[in-house]
Amino acid sequence: MTSTSPGLNLIALESDHTAAVAIRAATADGRITLLGIVTDLPTLLSVVSDKRPGVVLLDLAHAGSDVGVTVRTVLSASPESCVVVTGSDVTPITISKAVSAGARGFILRPFEPSDLASTIRDAHTNQTELRRLQRGDVTPARSRGTVIAVYSPKGGVGCTTIATNLAVALSSRSKKRVAIVDLDLQFGDVGVALDLRSANSVIDLMAHDEQLDAGLVEDVFVKHESGVHVLVAPEHVGSSDSADPVRIVRAVDALRDHFSYVVCDLWSSLDDLTLGMLRTADHVVLVTTPELPSLKNIRRVIAATPLLGDERTQIVLNRHPGKAGVSMADVEKNLGRRVASTIPSEGVGVTDAINQGISMFDSRARVRASQSYMRLADALLRDDGPRQAGQIISAARA
Repeated sequence: MTSTSPGLNLIALESDHTAAVAIRAATADGRITLLGIVTDLPTLLSVVSDKRPGVVLLDLAHAGSDVGVTVRTVLSASPESCVVVTGSDVTPITISKAVSAGARGFILRPFEPSDLASTIRDAHTNQTELRRLQRGDVTPARSRGTVIAVYSPKGGVGCTTIATNLAVALSSRSKKRVAIVDLDLQFGDVGVALDLRSANSVIDLMAHDEQLDAGLVEDVFVKHESGVHVLVAPEHVGSSDSADPVRIVRAVDALRDHFSYVVCDLWSSLDDLTLGMLRTADHVVLVTTPELPSLKNIRRVIAATPLLGDERTQIVLNRHPGKAGVSMADVEKNLGRRVASTIPSEGVGVTDAINQGISMFDSRARVRASQSYMRLADALLRDDGPRQAGQIISAARA
């Protein structure tokens, strides 16, 4: 066989579902050429070495016992290829091993042809851009602001408290412009937590999603006494009916030109807006508490949403230690991930601070958790830098 220049040409290691959908995806999407489907790993390595495809779709059902070793072996045979991994009932630690070894995309079986095609295109584009940056073919764009998404699949674990106090901590530590945006469009509480009211919300930015005027930004945001600029949730629940998730994500992205840090408090549902923000964010703060229901939901959402398995995500354990007595070791074992930060449990003091609309750093707040938020802010500031293309692990649209 003769070698083939890298592009959107595809070799797939099959399971019945993967093979059938790969054929349909390539047939429907004129940008993808299916070079072949193989049934075992040795044949895959031989064909990949010869054809040098742009994309290798690796089904975990046939990929051997150690996905990390398999991904590295494929990339050794064809370093220019982009590896996309697929499988069903995949654990978070398996996704982490694949990503650490160099996989650029993951899609959970079963999936539709359009989802597979989208995942392949996104993963290949991200890898191409990253390698251009690494080679020095392009100069990274000027530094823009950093977007931080605070999320949990379970309500009531303290996401809003963490988001608001993290924003204040970032403002204090960085001495730069910091914003917080409430993206729980129906029942957001950022305004309540900071004792702020406004007639404006992110809905007002949709019409200007691609280019935000500085005057408009100043008009729609309200300023907290800490210096943080705040965009509260809509006053009326029905306002969310007019929300276009794509345009809201673009509007938040445009806020990078006006703030050094944009903290987004997300709704617990994995809707289009939440998924869009998780893809767009430079950092994801994934919040859980040391109780089994919360840990179960976090484990499930990591498995179902592979973009939470990459290096952008930091797990924050709130209300630790908890009354249930789940140890840190058990939490990390349960999740298959390291806990990056912990926030102590201070129920009465936190409740009092929220009822007064003050941050944990206010002298009136009777809590000790402020140093935990400072440490979390410091960790994010250390990791901060120009965002590189390819950092985000692409995933199927939910």
